[in-house]
Amino acid sequence: ELGDSDFDSKMKDYDVSLVMFYAPWCGHCKRLKPEYAKAAEDLLRNDPPVTLVKVDCTEAGKDSCSKYGVSGYPTLKIFKNGEVMQDYSGPRDAGGIVKYMKAQVGPSSKELSSLADLNKFLTAENDVSVVGFFEKETDLKIAFMKAADKLREKVRFAHSSLKDILDKQG
Repeated sequence: ELGDSDFDSKMKDYDVSLVMFYAPWCGHCKRLKPEYAKAAEDLLRNDPPVTLVKVDCTEAGKDSCSKYGVSGYPTLKIFKNGEVMQDYSGPRDAGGIVKYMKAQVGPSSKELSSLADLNKFLTAENDVSVVGFFEKETDLKIAFMKAADKLREKVRFAHSSLKDILDKQG
């Protein structure tokens, strides 16, 4: 649990973190806390680890809550290297939090370096997948990578510049 005195300095230490801004009297917060604690345990073992943080908006974290525009409880926000990236809009159970946050770490698009990589990527999960083929660094590839960052928790992304993969896929 962090407060105003250590929030900014500690958050810079975490590559990716999820922050729950809460009030102790809030019923939704009380229901979320045990699920959040379970998810925190799982995600600390992740590689790379994802840190889950709590901030009490009624006591030591009042200024932090105000700074990040918290007006309702609980409010969850995803931070990267101390900077708020987005509001968390994922599930509120431990398993859902873990899956959602695992999607936030690592590259948003997996580089495919062989046909075997492509086949493995396409058959690994039953989720919607998007694969981009780019001969070189272009504005289109930059736009693709930005889209991958924004949509990473909804869609799986991969990319390649290998001609044999492009030829095989048409």
